[in-house]
Amino acid sequence: MNKHEPIEIEDGLRLVYKEPKVYTRYYSIYHGQKYADSYFRRSPETLVEVATIFDCGYFIMEGEMIIGGVLLKPNFLSDLFVVPPFKDYEGLASKLLNYVKKISATEEKIIVREVVEELVATYEQLGCKIHEVNVWMIRPTEPMMAILPEGYSSRAVASEDANDIACLLMKAYRANPAYKQIGTKEDYLLHVNEFIDVHKHNKIMDECSKVVIDTHSNNIVGVCLHMEFEDYPLIMSLVVDPDHQQRGIGRYLLTHSIHSSSVGYPATRLSVIRDNTAIKLYEDLGFLKSKSISDLYLACERK
Repeated sequence: MNKHEPIEIEDGLRLVYKEPKVYTRYYSIYHGQKYADSYFRRSPETLVEVATIFDCGYFIMEGEMIIGGVLLKPNFLSDLFVVPPFKDYEGLASKLLNYVKKISATEEKIIVREVVEELVATYEQLGCKIHEVNVWMIRPTEPMMAILPEGYSSRAVASEDANDIACLLMKAYRANPAYKQIGTKEDYLLHVNEFIDVHKHNKIMDECSKVVIDTHSNNIVGVCLHMEFEDYPLIMSLVVDPDHQQRGIGRYLLTHSIHSSSVGYPATRLSVIRDNTAIKLYEDLGFLKSKSISDLYLACERK
């Protein structure tokens, strides 16, 4: 697959690669603006970043007319959009999946990334299966009282906490049936170190981010990590040790975050797996839930 050469697909349509900044002129309107409520913000700058990371943005051409766009490469399809007056989204999705099957490694699944709620049925009809469903949530920030339960202390995240936090993330995710797939310890260490190396230098993100310590064992039993994303705080990770849940630790971490964020931001956000029971806590604290966004997959049949 030579992405810089026009690619012929079915019915005389062709894919034409575009550099990320050029691609995003259409991508930011017909995908970003159209589905902004699903993400509660997706700025043009963020979409340029997404298009740059994947670097596989194609305009879908019918003659000289742009009828859509897609991020596409072997074993991967994401963010398909159509450009009015073209309307046959399902037909276009079918043609693109057929093409991806031809260029993909047959031993690997085809990942269909971040499908908005109203389009999931289209991909299921084409043979795709749901891997994970997420929702974005948002609420205004405001000064509020954060109450730490008795028997616990709280402090800022330190670099020497990285290993303990990575182990806590793995323990909490393994105990939560909403998580179908758990990463390696190295994955979570990279995640924690990203906060320590990059986001901890933002004074407000550092203040929002806390670990909670069990004063009896001196173990870290709760953590909340933050980053700034699209000019808003975003909770990177929020977990409580399964042995210490239902005691108010998660509520403390969230209320502290909302309070601390109010110094410099009007709202705060998070993304959560749809089946995670923590959504009830988030809604109790005033977070508004968006429509769902799904990652799907398609088995790549042998030729």
